[in-house]
Amino acid sequence: MNIFFVGTFNCKADAKGRIMLPVALRNQMTPILKDGFFIKKSYYNECLELYPAHEWNKVNEELDQKSRFDEESQKFIRIFTDGLRQVEIDATGRLLIPKDVISMAGITKEVKIAPMGKRLEIWDKQTYIDSITATKEEKKTLVDRVMLSGKTKDDVS
Repeated sequence: MNIFFVGTFNCKADAKGRIMLPVALRNQMTPILKDGFFIKKSYYNECLELYPAHEWNKVNEELDQKSRFDEESQKFIRIFTDGLRQVEIDATGRLLIPKDVISMAGITKEVKIAPMGKRLEIWDKQTYIDSITATKEEKKTLVDRVMLSGKTKDDVS
């Protein structure tokens, strides 16, 4: 099932690493809740990535195609899967993240959950704010490089 998450959410983590997920987010997750989720440290960012199980299985299939005899492939896979754990959302709507995993992203209490297509990023709130802060010129450069690359000036899609 293809689910593209929508909305950013402010949450709180308790001392045990539990995050109460907002109802609006849980409603988006309803069709896939029973399958579970996988969480891991982001490869590039100081956050965690939460994958629905079926999405993680696709990633895992791709990783499994890499040669187990190639040192570079093995190093990448070790770094990419650092902190990987299977997690569930309990009946009260809490996501329990193991303490060692939550500490990898520097998450303490204030949390920001942000969509990234078919997965979610879980950030320390201030780190997230810092990561999306950009000047008008930086925003223009980003849109030019990411959204307008290869498009003509008349293309507004």
